Amino acid sequence: MIAVIGGGIIGLSVTYYLSRAGAEVVLFERGALGHGCSWGNAGWISPSESAPVVGPGALRQVLNSLGRPAAPLYLRPTLDPGLYRWLLRALRYCGSDAADRGFRATAELGRRTFELYDDLERAGLDAGMTSRGLLHVFGQGRSAERSLAAAAALRPYGYTVPDGLLTGSELRELEPVLSRRAQAGYLVKEERHIDPARLTAGLAELARKSGVEIRERTEVTGLHRSGQQVRAVLSGRDAVPAQAVVLAGGASSGPLLRPLGVTLPLTAGKGYSFLRRLRVPPTRPVHFGDIKVAVTPFPRGLRVAGTMELSGNNETLRRSRATAIARGAAQYLDGWDELDRGASGEPDELWVGRRPLTPDGLPILDRVYSFDNLYVATGHSMLGITLGPASGQAMADYILSGSRPELLVPFQSRRFLRRYRTGAGASSAENTSTRAGCSGQGRTER
Repeated sequence: MIAVIGGGIIGLSVTYYLSRAGAEVVLFERGALGHGCSWGNAGWISPSESAPVVGPGALRQVLNSLGRPAAPLYLRPTLDPGLYRWLLRALRYCGSDAADRGFRATAELGRRTFELYDDLERAGLDAGMTSRGLLHVFGQGRSAERSLAAAAALRPYGYTVPDGLLTGSELRELEPVLSRRAQAGYLVKEERHIDPARLTAGLAELARKSGVEIRERTEVTGLHRSGQQVRAVLSGRDAVPAQAVVLAGGASSGPLLRPLGVTLPLTAGKGYSFLRRLRVPPTRPVHFGDIKVAVTPFPRGLRVAGTMELSGNNETLRRSRATAIARGAAQYLDGWDELDRGASGEPDELWVGRRPLTPDGLPILDRVYSFDNLYVATGHSMLGITLGPASGQAMADYILSGSRPELLVPFQSRRFLRRYRTGAGASSAENTSTRAGCSGQGRTER
């Protein structure tokens, strides 16, 4: 039996592809399926947004955000020392070379995203997937030009990106609810969107049909090890035997590994969203690039999402952040105060979620090196829905075959290992700190 811990998009995707290949799988979720970071996001299936969060300019944005709680990327001082350790590690990935490598890796991983979602629909997934493209909107032409130039780098990976920009009047022809503040932008026609709650429910249903046992509201409290093997998953008084374990608990993945001598370099990049029931909403997802706010139309209302708050690994909801998002979106949408009959002025479904962030902004999709049968799938930041099926399929292949797919090489945990000297004559190449990456004691891999 293979145990998967975590019932979000990533855990469910790994579970589905394992079960489809014939594996016996038990999924553990401490709460309700899909109610963590997966629940309140914008629902975009958007390979054009493949660039890692960490990259050139990120450090400057973080420093400029101090004292500006409304900034899209906001560092809130905290007593959590883990955040500052994460920031120090992230410094080395703020250069253009690291960002380019990360972009290529996620673009390659997401190459089959649309194909995989089509396969899921043919298998019976009913999640309201809609193909109306993703409209990028800016208040200045120069910002739009930079964004389009970055998106054009996806063409070698098979994505269709427009050649030129749309003017403000052309944008309003596509979406009449846009205000005069929208001056330039472009439409990526291939992009899609999906209801995250329906996606998690649909993946769970497909997994159950393949024979998966799903244990909701069941917290895993520990892992029982014997040598280089995890032998059982501990939950309350139960010890469930397992031949392999996949940890896919998002930003909460670390605590189960620490007793095993393993530390994940993760922090939480908190995102906020709420539902706005406009009388006339946009007809497709829109990204307001200047303020980093996403809006997505669902049948029950317009989901408005944004911000990247670095304040440690917590779920504290600060209404000021949601207010700042609403204030920004209102500048770009005419009729912001024209609500559906019966809708209140207060935001519905107000939510905060902890996006799992690694120091380089890329996922960790790997085996824990000091164990033969323990795997980690986390760190997808804002790309969980886009990369979920591809990550799940590749991890299932890795676990069942014992051979790492070439596609997963850039997402090995050893990229975070740091070397150190332990005494006179000790070689830095002979000693590896277990605290810096998803590694454990007893084995060094390069």
